[in-house]
Parts: sequence; C-alpha cells; structure tokens
Amino acid sequence: MKIPSVSNLHCYCGRKRLTRLFALFLALAVATPVLLAEDGDHDNDRDQGRFVDPIVGSWIVHVTVTSPEGVPPFDNLTAFFADGTTLSSDPVEGTGYGVWKRVAPRTYSSKFLTIVPPNFGNVPAGSIDTLIGGPIRLNLQGDELRGPFHGFQTDPSGKVIAQFEGTAVLDRISFTSNP
Repeated sequence: MKIPSVSNLHCYCGRKRLTRLFALFLALAVATPVLLAEDGDHDNDRDQGRFVDPIVGSWIVHVTVTSPEGVPPFDNLTAFFADGTTLSSDPVEGTGYGVWKRVAPRTYSSKFLTIVPPNFGNVPAGSIDTLIGGPIRLNLQGDELRGPFHGFQTDPSGKVIAQFEGTAVLDRISFTSNP
C-alpha cells in the first residue's frame, strides 16, 4: 500500500475543498435569483414592505366655499404621498404644495400653500394662500374624504388680507372611477 505524500494529500484535499466551495457558490448563484424573483402575484405588495396609509393616492377635490359668500363651487386635484407631502392643482391659482398627517384612525389634517398668480383680482403679486384642511375623514370604502377647511391669504409682507372657509369632498381617482 502506497502512502500518499504530503504534497499529494494537500493537492487532493485542496481540490476537494475547492469542489465543495464551487458547489456552494453555484447553489447560491442559482437559488438567490429564484428566491428573490417577483411574479404577478406580488403586484399588490410593491410598497417595498412599508405600510402605506389609506389616504395616499390621487383625488378630485370638490370645494364649496361658505365664507365669503358668493364663491361658486369648484374642483381641484390633489395627491397625498407616503412621505407626508401633498401636491394640489387649482385651475385658476395653479399648483400648491404642502403636508398632511394622520390625527386619528381614518382622520387627517393637511396644509398647503399656493402662490397667488400676478394680476389675480386686487391681490398684490406675491401673495400666498394658505389652506388648512381638517379634520377630514376617510369613508370605510377608502374612496372618499370629507371635511371642513379654513384658510387665509397674506400679502408679500405676511399681513392677512383675506380669510375663507368651507367644506371639501375628495373622490379617489382610480382606474374604475368616473372620471
């Protein structure tokens, strides 16, 4: 019986270890993409594992101003983002930016600012509308928000030059909503 030399034994053990290491590497290389692969069943979980509040989404806002009197109802668009920001669009005044927060289950408060466009009535250029909504409540179906708002307009120096209030009804925009 021939006894292997130390160098042959090292070579044999090294190959065996290298073969095992290669097999492990191959198993991980194949298993990882398979385990991490996404399929169509996970499309509803694309929030990267984070909780997304039910207010998050895009909405049509139906505005009724109760004070001052004489302002006809109008519609806006708004979006509430998961990071607590909101973006609103008014056909006359333009875009407003702001924040929102949950104050109770299915109950929210929001605040956004809009820079009043130049030549907007008797309002000085650079004036800002500040609107504070809340509490606005989300219905059980998750497709309508409803609540009061109040706001004020300030001139460029920060002096309040007008105040307003009313109610808003927000309808969620979805692929099945009308419009």
